[in-house]
Amino acid sequence: MLLNFLLVVLGIALVSGGAHYLVEGASNLARRIGVSDLIIGMTVVSFGTSAPELVVSIVAALNGSGEVAIGNVIGSNTANIGLILGLTAIIQPLRIRHNTIWKDIPFSFIGIIVVMLMAGDHHLDRSLNSQAVISRSDGLVLLCFFSVYLYYTYSIALQEKETMEVSQPRHPLWIAIFWVIGGLIALAYGGRLTVDGAVGIARALGISEAIIGLTLVAVGTSLPELATTIAAALRGRADMAMGNVVGSNIFNTFFILGVSATVRPLPIGRITLVDFVVCLLTTVLMFASGLVLKKQIMYRPKGWLLLIVYFLYMMWIILEALGKV
Repeated sequence: MLLNFLLVVLGIALVSGGAHYLVEGASNLARRIGVSDLIIGMTVVSFGTSAPELVVSIVAALNGSGEVAIGNVIGSNTANIGLILGLTAIIQPLRIRHNTIWKDIPFSFIGIIVVMLMAGDHHLDRSLNSQAVISRSDGLVLLCFFSVYLYYTYSIALQEKETMEVSQPRHPLWIAIFWVIGGLIALAYGGRLTVDGAVGIARALGISEAIIGLTLVAVGTSLPELATTIAAALRGRADMAMGNVVGSNIFNTFFILGVSATVRPLPIGRITLVDFVVCLLTTVLMFASGLVLKKQIMYRPKGWLLLIVYFLYMMWIILEALGKV
């Protein structure tokens, strides 16, 4: 019990420290190469903080646990918006850029729609043996979408580099690179230690493994995104905070799920329509935050709404696991 507690403390310390240095290093690189914080957040930061999800999904695919891989992606996307973005907006209201509202968020929304269609295309097969599955061809299609996203991000970076003023970096290049790499490593290992420690504590207290997987582990794998997004917002890097959330969701849907399905077809299993719908709902709420509210700012009330939706969803999952719904 004591060892598990120490793992949690050490994990949280690594996540917090890693988030701090990752944000500082990424911001320094953005100033040095003339790329905005939003682009850095949507690429280096979002890719790095999604590393735990990438490893979990690929291992799950190789082990034949398709629903774990799919659930990891859908659950992480929902947590990124409902829990992480909601909590961040409560702590520090976030400005949402025009391109994020009309291009990046819709791209994330399209990703969930595409996966839903892939998951339900078995209904077109009249064979009694047809099953809901994300096939290898589906995985390749998702990777093609991801390549389009990378091209779009690169083109935006070139446009912004031509128009924005490049400020002088505060630290040498090697220090910025060291902070980014060290921060990503600390985030990945810190998140893993925290999850392992939390699972150990839950088991010691006699909590069922189903509840552990649906609550502690789900939140634990989102700790890198949570720490990085909050750290970016508190340091006045709202673009990086939004870019991290949106970029992570796009990365999760198109790249992680695409690679996992290409490695091995992923059966949908017990992933339900409710899981997809809630993920879509949180994405729509994020879009509406910048579309409806004045000055394109996500204020605290919208953050509370996202957080409430997420916790209601968590309650539904727990009740379903206990056979109450």
